[in-house]
Amino acid sequence: MTALPRLTPRQSDAMADRFLDHCRTTGVLAPDAPAASWTGFHALRDRLRAGFHVPTTTLTPLAARVLYGLAAAHRPAAVATLGCFAGNLMAWVSGPGFGPGPRYPGERALGVDVDADAVHLASGNLRRAGFAAGARAVVADAFDAAGLSAGATWDLLLIDIDVPGARKSGYARLLERWLPHLAPGALVIAHDVCHPAFTWDLRDYAAFATDRGAVATTTLPVDDCGLEVTRWPG
Repeated sequence: MTALPRLTPRQSDAMADRFLDHCRTTGVLAPDAPAASWTGFHALRDRLRAGFHVPTTTLTPLAARVLYGLAAAHRPAAVATLGCFAGNLMAWVSGPGFGPGPRYPGERALGVDVDADAVHLASGNLRRAGFAAGARAVVADAFDAAGLSAGATWDLLLIDIDVPGARKSGYARLLERWLPHLAPGALVIAHDVCHPAFTWDLRDYAAFATDRGAVATTTLPVDDCGLEVTRWPG
């Protein structure tokens, strides 16, 4: 079988724009949400390539663009990444507000992981890439939503936990813990919703989010892993 040609950077930018336009059409993003600056994305990508060490990742260049574009359009002041590992996904959703040359002034970006080595790696990556002091990674249980929020609310939540023995089946329970701590109009992004290995784990996630009050949700098949993007009332 002949391998499909890889997308050029310009083609990837254009494809990401189509996914983001779809998010506006479905109501996940506001119709007038600003377009992504791919110049800003490419500048951040260069910094991450120079300063980030990521042992392994399933994140594709197109998925990275969509994550960056969602954050650039939504402009979250407070971002939480649950299951931050080396900080790779966290960097894309927090980059527009906390990375070098931010597009808007972010207030706090929190990465959470139970693995101390992963958090140490994420912290070093963020520091080397020039992220603001408001972006940090901590060793903690992602299910401790109240303790990690400390009375504050979050404008964007990214879920990417992988629990030994349970894998991705905890997404719905985790979302339920964080719902009281979401700001009006918050976005929740779930990673791996299209991956064949997690089809059973995540089969009811979108319906669960809608049942709990989400006003819009859409599945983005950006790669084999995919993203579910959900917006809450606000």
